[in-house]
Amino acid sequence: MEQLERVHKILFDTLKAVKNLCEKYDIQYNLDGGTLLGAVRHKDFIPWDDDADITMKRDEYIKFIAVAHELPAPYKFVRPDEYGGYFFDFVPRVLNMDEPLREETPEDTAQNNYQNRVAVDIFVLEDAPASKLSTRVAILRQKILYGYGMAHRYPTTVREHSFVDKLKIGVLKTIGKTMSLEKIFKKHEKSSTKHHGKAGEYYFSSNAIMKEVDILFKREAYAKSVMLPLGDELFSCPADWDHVLTSFYGDYMTPPKEEDRRPMHI
Repeated sequence: MEQLERVHKILFDTLKAVKNLCEKYDIQYNLDGGTLLGAVRHKDFIPWDDDADITMKRDEYIKFIAVAHELPAPYKFVRPDEYGGYFFDFVPRVLNMDEPLREETPEDTAQNNYQNRVAVDIFVLEDAPASKLSTRVAILRQKILYGYGMAHRYPTTVREHSFVDKLKIGVLKTIGKTMSLEKIFKKHEKSSTKHHGKAGEYYFSSNAIMKEVDILFKREAYAKSVMLPLGDELFSCPADWDHVLTSFYGDYMTPPKEEDRRPMHI
């Protein structure tokens, strides 16, 4: 519990640094995922959560990239292609480089210790095409590219998957081994932005984990933002946070079973 309290304090300070930079340059961001759920359900971090999530529309993310170097030390903006030549995922992050999550491992060293730092994850909202079929194709393409990327994971990285998923991943990894990781990242960027500006009714998060990339969010849910408390600070959140959280979790006000209330990283 003491460790989680430490992590929450670090995450809170990191979020404030991101918020300050976004407000300085009028960049729209919103709390996302479990961090948004914490703000709504707990008015703070979820007690057992050990990371933080924000989301930005593509244009806002581009603006953020241009000024991210202004984040004060010890904060560092890290792109997903900077993990020492290995694939972790497609998520850019703001890390506190002074705060490791655990004792350093060889895998951490190989990936520049970026996966071993308290982090705020940035998920990018993309325009989903107007056609439902085109949207399904666009999301399938993202999943395939994620599978390609897994061919370049650090050798001892272990992830839990069902038997069917292992078969799918095995095929995709075999194809992914024929491509450089740089090429996979370029394909992902091109695929993510293919329908940019051709707005349908929805957004999707192009760099979400595989099981969440097919979640669609109504554009109107992000048309405006509201300020909600996370601890003793107000942070920007989508005005229709109910739609966003329902899309993620269904009955989001009911906490999970006791045995499922555990941190993911520490």
